[in-house]
Amino acid sequence: MLTMLSLAFAAGEQGSPLGTLWSFLPIILIFPIFYFLVIMPQQKTRKKHQAMLENLKKGDRVVTSSGIIGAIVSVDKDTIVLQVAPEVKMRIVKGAVSEMRTEEKES
Repeated sequence: MLTMLSLAFAAGEQGSPLGTLWSFLPIILIFPIFYFLVIMPQQKTRKKHQAMLENLKKGDRVVTSSGIIGAIVSVDKDTIVLQVAPEVKMRIVKGAVSEMRTEEKES
């Protein structure tokens, strides 16, 4: 990175104003590329996960981030109660739900 900057300043000293611009062009292009390849897909994933958390309801089968599979018994503002086995219920934070479990995935 330091080499690129020193080359950019050296090119600028040669007297060509376009030389400096062309030297900084790769650095300038890194930011939009980084946004479209990293930041934008992360935002889409986070929005999809947030929408899934907001639509949780009683009876849904879910998987937590720790791998626990259960059925939702009740939903509060920030927590849910999962039934993981007969007579075994757990209260967990909504954010710990990583995915909804569908019938196809259970076999």
